[in-house]
Amino acid sequence: MFRYHTSQFGSCALEIHKTLCYFFAGVNIFLAVDLLTEYLDDIFKVFEDRTLANLDQDEAIEHSVVLAAFGFVVGPAVANIILAILLIVGVYQRRPMYVRIFRSFIFFQMVVVCILSIFSYKVILEHESSFIIMLLVLAITIALFGAEAWIASDYYKLLMEDLRQENLETIGYL
Repeated sequence: MFRYHTSQFGSCALEIHKTLCYFFAGVNIFLAVDLLTEYLDDIFKVFEDRTLANLDQDEAIEHSVVLAAFGFVVGPAVANIILAILLIVGVYQRRPMYVRIFRSFIFFQMVVVCILSIFSYKVILEHESSFIIMLLVLAITIALFGAEAWIASDYYKLLMEDLRQENLETIGYL
């Protein structure tokens, strides 16, 4: 993405990518926490009703769907928070393996979002306005995950080149 430029202050591109990695990790944490708070509000509403026996059939089905989707929402959101923290630690401590783990998770997450959008296509087809909103959300999500994967990949390459150059300097080849 950027040319590797070394000056007396170090690599310009490495610092830019480091800053962008911190930014995208912060965005990941913010979006995951926002999703968790919205979803947990629905969970607490289900538990406030105390029992599903007092509800009519439509409300009981809605509450059971909310409870059944618990693993599909909370699991990836918590994984997103953990791996964003892993990216922050990896960038701060200059650990390429942490950055690679985050990059692999983002690619996997992008594939899962695309598969979910394909399977939810039939459900959303009934409401045309929801379909347009779903396509917009899918496009924004793919753009965000793509940018995260791109920045993490470039940072990984720059970090590996920087570490290689440091190793060559320590053994006396440069």
